[in-house]
Amino acid sequence: MEDYKTNIDNFSKIEVQKSANSLKKEIDEDYKSVKNLFTLLLIFGIPTTGYSVYMMFWGVSKKVKKTINEKIETIVEQKREEIIKLINSQEFESNLKNTKKILVISPNEDAQDEIKRTMSNFKFKNVLFRIHKSFTTVPEHDLIVFNNVDGEFLQKEINEIMADINGDDVCFVAYTTKNLERNPRLNFANAKYTLYHSILSTLSYVESLKEA
Repeated sequence: MEDYKTNIDNFSKIEVQKSANSLKKEIDEDYKSVKNLFTLLLIFGIPTTGYSVYMMFWGVSKKVKKTINEKIETIVEQKREEIIKLINSQEFESNLKNTKKILVISPNEDAQDEIKRTMSNFKFKNVLFRIHKSFTTVPEHDLIVFNNVDGEFLQKEINEIMADINGDDVCFVAYTTKNLERNPRLNFANAKYTLYHSILSTLSYVESLKEA
């Protein structure tokens, strides 16, 4: 329920801002009415106290809060399907990050140290790191990421790894600024932002193949 509430609040921010703007005129009119009433009280010498003035302004504030809450309820009801889809999408993404095994292969130790820092920020739970040609057995994995951001990997080396790991449901992501040959099993990313989304989209694709 807390996650649901958080998503509703985030999804409604823009709409609430629009509603708040539309309420501004009404609020200004209420304030003007209170101000005029206060002026009349002074003109006619009617005793006023801090409490009575507070109560007048509190009434306006209460009305504004009630109106905004009603607006939010209306937005949530109208956008219910979109909100449900948003929550389901985030749950699916969280499941991928928590359960899928990612193998990251780097050309050297320096490149591996850098990608470790990057991947730690992405919050994937099961990530293994290997340096190319330093291992003989490929660990169990759901996705392989080629860490080629410095362009150290040769096209031939990438092709050999992909050829050794057969299967239509086995996919790869190349984190690279270097042009590589296109392959239907290979997705690309040339920056940290696109790397994150390429990993998630490729994992989603692999998952859809398993469910087909």
